[in-house]
Amino acid sequence: MHKTIILTLALLVNLLPACKKDKAGEGPDSKEAKVSTVELSYTPSTSVYGSDLVFKIKFEDIGKGEKAITEYGIMYTAWITNLSDKTPSNGTGTAILFRDTPAAEKVIEKAVTLSFQQFNDANYRAFARLKDGTYVYGEVKYFVVA
Repeated sequence: MHKTIILTLALLVNLLPACKKDKAGEGPDSKEAKVSTVELSYTPSTSVYGSDLVFKIKFEDIGKGEKAITEYGIMYTAWITNLSDKTPSNGTGTAILFRDTPAAEKVIEKAVTLSFQQFNDANYRAFARLKDGTYVYGEVKYFVVA
C-alpha cells in the first residue's frame, strides 16, 4: 500500500511542471506583438490647407496566438501644446488604420492628407489591437508645422 502511495506521489510531482502555465498565461503559441512609431514625413498639401503626411510603423514582432495583431495603425490627439500634454490611446485618440499585412522588422507606410484643423500640434503613436482585445503602443511623437 505504501508503495502505491509513494509511486502516485512521485508521478504527481513529476507531472506538476507540465501543468504549470507559462508566465502571464502566455504559452509558446502566444507571443505578444511589439510595435514602434517611426517619425512621419510630410509636405504642404496642394489639395487642402494642411499636409500630405506619411505615417510609418515598424513591428519588432507581429505576435501569435491570442497576442497576434488584428488591426493596427496610428493613434493621434491634435491641438495640444507639446509632447507631454496628452497621450493618444484607444478611446481618447483618433485612429488611422493601415490595411497592409504586418511584417516583422519591416517599416510599413501610409500616406494621408489632413487639414491643419484635423492634424496639427499633435501627439501620435503606432498602435496594434491584438486578438485578445488588448492594445500595444509605440513611442509617442509630436508634430507641429513650424
